[in-house]
Amino acid sequence: SLALIAKRVDLTDHWKLVQEAMNVIFAFVNEHVHVSDDELTMQLLGVRLFNAAAASIKLALSGYYQKAFVHVRDILETYFLVDYLRSNPAQISVWKNADNRTLKKDFSPQRIREELDKRDGYTQQERKKFYDLVSQHASHATYKGFHLTTQGGLGRIGPFVDEAKLQAWLEEMAKRFGHAAICLLSDFEGTDHRLDLTRKHYLDVMNV
Repeated sequence: SLALIAKRVDLTDHWKLVQEAMNVIFAFVNEHVHVSDDELTMQLLGVRLFNAAAASIKLALSGYYQKAFVHVRDILETYFLVDYLRSNPAQISVWKNADNRTLKKDFSPQRIREELDKRDGYTQQERKKFYDLVSQHASHATYKGFHLTTQGGLGRIGPFVDEAKLQAWLEEMAKRFGHAAICLLSDFEGTDHRLDLTRKHYLDVMNV
């Protein structure tokens, strides 16, 4: 899988972006000293993002493409929540202390997507469309999802190498996880020069 990535400029660029996203999230989560309980909560969400990306990478490079996409959905769901909480910081402690009823009512994945679409003025429900697409092809057992476990029209048990599936996964990882890192690092409290430099470097990479 790494050899396939290395021989193509586009995939190499995507791979570098994913690596840089992991690097900046690591800097925020593991090296930055939080200055408030809310910031600690955001760091813990960063841990979930980092671990989901690491699991997805491990599975994709091992040839388990469908299961790799399951963790892409986890990244989606988590970073949509991160994006919402960054835009509504007063809700961080509310979410943290919410009971099950409140979580389902005010912080369900559907509610979070709707709130983000409302904030951005989106009317086409693009967040929902991609979330549903990944759910149907990876997280849920559907006939359409079989294409991620087949090669040459035949089902494959265990890992296998497929450049088209690897490309599809890496393109989505670069797009979704790359944006997740931006959302997580869109704002943070206090003065941390080292984190500022890491964040600036990441934004420079994203803008290339």
